[in-house]
Amino acid sequence: MIFKSAQTAKVGKIFKNARLQKSLSLSEVSTEAVINVEYIRAIESGDYSIFPARTYTVKYFEKYANFLSINPKFFDIYNADVVAKAEKEEQSRKSPKEAFFTKNNVFASVLLILILIAIVFLINSSSHIEEVSEHTPESLKINNSLEFNTASKESLKYEIVELNNKINSFLNTDILDSNKVNVNVDSKEPDA
Repeated sequence: MIFKSAQTAKVGKIFKNARLQKSLSLSEVSTEAVINVEYIRAIESGDYSIFPARTYTVKYFEKYANFLSINPKFFDIYNADVVAKAEKEEQSRKSPKEAFFTKNNVFASVLLILILIAIVFLINSSSHIEEVSEHTPESLKINNSLEFNTASKESLKYEIVELNNKINSFLNTDILDSNKVNVNVDSKEPDA
């Protein structure tokens, strides 16, 4: 049976970090705490297969924790139910994207359909724009060159004068139309 898991490795890192914070070597801990060096390595690596039984593992775990003045929770790798539960939790943490799409197949399907519709719409709209540009008369197409093609300055001046005349005649017509309206205005003041 394997006596190492991700959880025991995490707990082992807690022990190792605490030992390193106190600037102690493995041999110093072994001498001062009266714990076999191999047992210290096993606890720090999270691999409890070196211990002959669960009782030894728990006792040396507690002894080493007391020596370092830490209080980590012992992960009972010897209990199959605890291990199965921990593996299930670890599996769910590792693949949240996969679990999302597995649980939400309908959402994923709708999202895929919307993406396909958007792609088809974009393809059709771009082909429609190309068709419109093919049928646009040359006089309405935009000239992409930097030069501004005009016959002459005289013709440009003439066009500006003509536009001014049209605008003025429109405005004068609008003024005349407003004069035709008969409006009666009372000179009485409103009652307060």
